[in-house]
Amino acid sequence: MTPSVAAVVPRRIAWVEGPDAPALLHGLLTADIAALPVGGATRSLVLTTQGHLVAQMAVARDADHAFTLLLDPYPAADGVAVIAAHHVSEDALVLGPEDARVLVATDDLIPLLSGAGDLQVPGLIPGTVEVLADDPAQLATDHGIALSPDAALEALRVACGAAATGIDTGERTLVQEALLDASVSFDKGCYLGQETVARLHYRGHANRRLARIALDGPAAPGDPVTAADGAVPVGEVTSVAEVPGTGWMALAMVRHEVPDGTSVGVGGTQGRLLPPA
Repeated sequence: MTPSVAAVVPRRIAWVEGPDAPALLHGLLTADIAALPVGGATRSLVLTTQGHLVAQMAVARDADHAFTLLLDPYPAADGVAVIAAHHVSEDALVLGPEDARVLVATDDLIPLLSGAGDLQVPGLIPGTVEVLADDPAQLATDHGIALSPDAALEALRVACGAAATGIDTGERTLVQEALLDASVSFDKGCYLGQETVARLHYRGHANRRLARIALDGPAAPGDPVTAADGAVPVGEVTSVAEVPGTGWMALAMVRHEVPDGTSVGVGGTQGRLLPPA
């Protein structure tokens, strides 16, 4: 059982409001915004026209024609700028982004957070919720939740294989490479970058993927991942964490043809590719 984790992290916040706000977001974001009920929230992505990842976000529908977006912080690119750039004639206001902070908590803590904060949305890390508040740390204290060290949240993210935009991804990362298919509706109509995402989903596969690696010892971002003989590079480490009860783990972009279970060299240590969490 995963231990409880709660930590305060930065986010960008933006708002999209007006009669055409639902159509604007539905036509740009990967999630089915038209089907999102008032009071509901979902994970989504904003992509380039070529289908490359710009930012991850949670989208909350505050009213029929009003939405709040909680997006990745720096070093992720500004997803709101992409939305604003494609906002031409719609009757909608795109406000923000502004800096914000949220309390990230594992799902087992949700009962303690019932009704807490200004907004609650699904978290970037599967099995977590993000709670927007003026003072997330005080909110945690008020609800009897002890904050975890920052390293505990990073360990959870790495163990879950959850990509951090701008850290595990680059300017040309595709949705399927970052294993973010769950943030995409494959039943809705067109959206920005849809052709590339759909082509990979229905007709092929990405040439690389974000893989979890169980390590024999510590490594560092930027370390090469090589085949067992050390001669053939197959990827590069993007994140590393020491996971309680498990040991050192890494995330790395590795070539598609390297299967789960493969033994690899990682910097000065060894490791084994794990299946998706």
